[in-house]
Amino acid sequence: MKLGTLDKTFQIIDLLAQHPRGLRLSEMSVALRLPSSSIHHILSMLRSCDYVDQDSDNKRYRLGFRFLVISSTILNHLDIRRTAYNHLRQLHQKVNETVNLTILRNGQVTFIDKIQKVGGLSLDTYLGFSTAAHAAASGKVLLSELDRSEIEAIYRTNSLKAYGKNTITSMTRLMEELENVRKQGYAIDNEEYYEGVRCVAAPVRASSKLVAAVSVTGSIFTMTMERINKEIIRLVKEAAGQISADLPK
Repeated sequence: MKLGTLDKTFQIIDLLAQHPRGLRLSEMSVALRLPSSSIHHILSMLRSCDYVDQDSDNKRYRLGFRFLVISSTILNHLDIRRTAYNHLRQLHQKVNETVNLTILRNGQVTFIDKIQKVGGLSLDTYLGFSTAAHAAASGKVLLSELDRSEIEAIYRTNSLKAYGKNTITSMTRLMEELENVRKQGYAIDNEEYYEGVRCVAAPVRASSKLVAAVSVTGSIFTMTMERINKEIIRLVKEAAGQISADLPK
């Protein structure tokens, strides 16, 4: 395979990873600024190996089950995920909301475990899903102990994009928010990523180093600010502390 084709293949995979509901060939061509014929050739090859699937009704392409097998293998070998699992289950039982475990990877929040609330919000997050850190509670926790230069490097080529109505879109404001997160030991996403959704996150540490974040996500109707302040913050911090205590020193 030529290097140029390999590069295009990874671009296609990365693009589909950002669109779990799939994309049509024409949409991918516009997004990647590549000819449809080139993309179709690569997609055909990926489909033959089960790395890409196509919906027969709407013709959208999405990542195939082979990536699920690969991601499951990677996730099953993450010590932090195994250590955290029982604590996440207990937290889920206490709050009856969606609970997540995330890490910072390539400057983005990446979900490595998730316990969904039955009948709760259906959000476009899944194991392996990555997104901008500045708009998420867990992301703000994970950014909070980086140097300013490291944070600026992350957003040098990626703008502080607005997602929800309260997304932080100013570097000055983001730095102020991260200072508050460091002081209080938790972060809140109040309709910053999804409108109508709130999230609370706290840091997980191994040998004092911040390695992950635990978060609770729910509707603004069940995750009221009163409940967050009276109950959720304490429970999320306790769970994060318990995971930290169980991680290898």
